[in-house]
Amino acid sequence: MKERLIPRRSLRMALLALALATGVCLAMIVGRTIFLKPLEIHGLRQRIEFPGFVWNLFLAWIPLVLALVIHGLSAHFKRLSIELAACGIVWILFFPNAPYIVTDLVHWSGHAPIPKWFDLLMIMSFAWTGMLLGYLSLYLMQELVRRWKGRAWSWCFVIVVLALSSFGIYLGRFRRLNSWDVVSHPMSLLSDVARSADFARSPETLAFSVTFFSFSFFTYLTLFTLTHLHGLAEPAALKTVSASLPPEEST
Repeated sequence: MKERLIPRRSLRMALLALALATGVCLAMIVGRTIFLKPLEIHGLRQRIEFPGFVWNLFLAWIPLVLALVIHGLSAHFKRLSIELAACGIVWILFFPNAPYIVTDLVHWSGHAPIPKWFDLLMIMSFAWTGMLLGYLSLYLMQELVRRWKGRAWSWCFVIVVLALSSFGIYLGRFRRLNSWDVVSHPMSLLSDVARSADFARSPETLAFSVTFFSFSFFTYLTLFTLTHLHGLAEPAALKTVSASLPPEEST
């Protein structure tokens, strides 16, 4: 597989757009802090409020960076290799950090004198940017699977990843587990995952996982369809033009 799966220019534009979106999110939270504490702007006491939003947005970039690494490495391999498999496992572990930001909406409440609408737009900006970061990384991975195994397997891959991610988001939001617990507390992590996976004892876990999976899958499917409208329109336009041309006269 020597050719790139996605045009380099298109990928650069997508990364630039996400970088700008990240900048807007950071500008909103910094501006909010300055508005609340204008007299402390030059002092060391200045503190960014909602630092968890900034940290979660940083974590949301990790799966995209990993997907870009895998995307670059794939040009040197015609099939799945040990290197790509190892990077893929790490990617799956960190992928839930991107859509996880959606659950930060639980922090939305009134903080006078900041208008509630501003906090809502700020949190939604973080959540939307995090989701787009995750979905771009998922799309890069899906394209690899599509090249190696075909379109049907690529969508099976998307479904499995989003299902696991939904369960992982539950573990992160309600069980307070982190991706790096795999290294720092592996046995404790396995124990918590086993208890949470007992859906008979914890129906809320199943309800949240299924609901969030439905939300994330149809959001991804919608974005996937919208971004492919141009590719679908071109063949249709060519057929229309061809049909409107007069047939060639026989000589």
